Amino acid sequence: MITANPNNVLSAWVTWTTSEPADSVVQFGKDTLTLEVAHTELVTEHKVLVIGMRAETAYQMRALSTGASGTLEGTGNFTTAALPAQIPVGTVSVPATDKTQPGWTLMNVQKGDGTNRAMSGAPPAAVIYDEEGQPVWYFINGTELERGGAISVDPTDLGITMGPSWALNSGPALPPIEVDWAGDTVWTCADTLCGLSGQLSHHVGKLSNGHYIVMNDASVGSRTSQIFQEFDPASPTPVHSIGVEDLVTPPSSASGDWAHGNSITVDLENDVAYLSFRWLGVIKAKYSTGELLWHLPAEYGQTSLNTNFGDMAFDPPSSQFSDIHDPEIHDDGTILFFDNGGFSGSIEDGNPHNYHTRAVEYQIDETAKVAKLVWEWPGSFTVDPWYTTDLYVPFWGDADRLANGNVLIAAGRRGTVAATPESRIIEVARTGEVVWELKLPKDNGVYRAERLYPLPLVRPIQ
Repeated sequence: MITANPNNVLSAWVTWTTSEPADSVVQFGKDTLTLEVAHTELVTEHKVLVIGMRAETAYQMRALSTGASGTLEGTGNFTTAALPAQIPVGTVSVPATDKTQPGWTLMNVQKGDGTNRAMSGAPPAAVIYDEEGQPVWYFINGTELERGGAISVDPTDLGITMGPSWALNSGPALPPIEVDWAGDTVWTCADTLCGLSGQLSHHVGKLSNGHYIVMNDASVGSRTSQIFQEFDPASPTPVHSIGVEDLVTPPSSASGDWAHGNSITVDLENDVAYLSFRWLGVIKAKYSTGELLWHLPAEYGQTSLNTNFGDMAFDPPSSQFSDIHDPEIHDDGTILFFDNGGFSGSIEDGNPHNYHTRAVEYQIDETAKVAKLVWEWPGSFTVDPWYTTDLYVPFWGDADRLANGNVLIAAGRRGTVAATPESRIIEVARTGEVVWELKLPKDNGVYRAERLYPLPLVRPIQ
């Protein structure tokens, strides 16, 4: 039996029974069978979730079970439905080639801005796109219009985590959650569980111990200071926390969102954490004790706060970044992240201050306290002039090193005026060449993106 998944029109459940314990395999494709989902457990009641299909497309399916007596199979057909209105189809302006890292691309997609354009707003959504820009999986979180757009989406062992949302007109904000690939909730950090004051925002992550870590914008007098809190899913209170004011003393002039945290990377095995603050830069700390190990400072924060924050020098000095999103820490001692290049304060404007957005990678010498710039893009590479003159992201951004060494850059914009570019997901080789690029229709914002390979659940038929 093949039945539609009520949570996602691009997936289906395939079920069957066998008279003896056997494994479960479903193969599927449009004109030919090209992909499969396989479970090795020996059972008699078989239930397989198929994901990876495109909208409004007819698929062939074959179910296979192999047990002690041999292999049995059954066949059927399934046609996917139309996409929900808020899930856009992308345009691939630079097609995938042998230079591209294979895989699908996971991101949040935020339609409109509920604050300024309520009629064009939408609930928060996560979408996976294939190499040709077609959605092959999505999850829409509730019905409340979202106004912030800075919603982290990351793959887990079960599906994805999705960061908290800011509701339109101060309505009930949606807490961070984990959902499986069927779109069913695995965990949620609801108020009854977390019991947090302040505003949850931007980030949720799943740690190697199965716990979750969320970011809380806590009020400290006239200041907003970010605290990252770890939760055992069975506990109503945090089991550990680390915050910006544990590591940095705010200047006397600090008020409002003076640090602007946006992500944390926790390495439990080595007891370290890397905390990202847009205005302050990257801070490495002992996770268990909150001991400051080093601070890679952002130039924007030093200027706007009139401080000498940071103990890391830059080589060359002119390579210091302006402001930051989502640092990625590598085993070779490098750190890669998105440098917004400045803050215009507007979602919709083009680039009125001629800010320069880029991806940067530094080699960190922790002993000498020096960050040496080893790669930047677009930098001095010969590229389409658009990347050097028009590439500017005022609020969001992400840069990830892929398995083949390429860098995936999420340059998300949102707005309807002529000066606002569309969101682009750009895959760049180390030579500076753009080897793949996905564009979304105008006014669909993206905060971060992840390349998924191997594919979730699905594998090519051998």
